[in-house]
Amino acid sequence: MDTVVGKRNGRESVILSLIERKTRCQLLRLIDGRDSDSVEFALREIKLEWGDCLRTITADNGPEFSTLNKAFEDTDTDIFYAHSYTSCDRGSNEAHNCMIRRDYPKGESLDDVSPSQVLATQDRLNGLPRRKLDYRSPQECFETEVCRTRRSAQHVS
Repeated sequence: MDTVVGKRNGRESVILSLIERKTRCQLLRLIDGRDSDSVEFALREIKLEWGDCLRTITADNGPEFSTLNKAFEDTDTDIFYAHSYTSCDRGSNEAHNCMIRRDYPKGESLDDVSPSQVLATQDRLNGLPRRKLDYRSPQECFETEVCRTRRSAQHVS
């Protein structure tokens, strides 16, 4: 997990980027700022929808992720933090952030971007077939994995 920043003045909207590692499915949310409250608010929404499918999260070491444990305290999700200044700990996330930059270049304000535009970027990126996934799209693989995970959980109950 990471944030994608437009202008670096610290008071603008940013994109929260979370990559599901197994399927490379990307969950993007436009949030008000690069602060822990905004991140926690977006994560609570993601947790409601996909929390039962998220086993681990590896986040950037930034202060915006300081309340990550709090957001997932009532789940089985394990939280890890990357080493400082070691983007290779989150290689998939960094590669996906480069793809996001095609739509939202560095230095451009994200305040003029709507949540629906960010979701359109998410859908486009998740629809691209990947060699790593035997030329299936992350969306296909994620949907299959969600069904498998939720079906397994029903059998356990």
